[in-house]
Amino acid sequence: MPMWGGYWGAPWHGFPWIFPLIGLGFMVVMILVCVRMMGGHGGHSAGEIEDLRREVRELKDEIRKLRERSSGSVIP
Repeated sequence: MPMWGGYWGAPWHGFPWIFPLIGLGFMVVMILVCVRMMGGHGGHSAGEIEDLRREVRELKDEIRKLRERSSGSVIP
């Protein structure tokens, strides 16, 4: 008796062929989701960018003031 030609037929006879198709479809969907997630990070508005720039300027001013204050004292 052949290995795959038993009483129930070949292993791909019937509905088992659908499982690789489901797996392939799932992988395609996951790839599309990943691509869309990576591509969605470039949509910042101009106001948002200006707020970040203002915050960076404020932090630089704060650092400059702290350095000026600490330059007067002796740090070991």
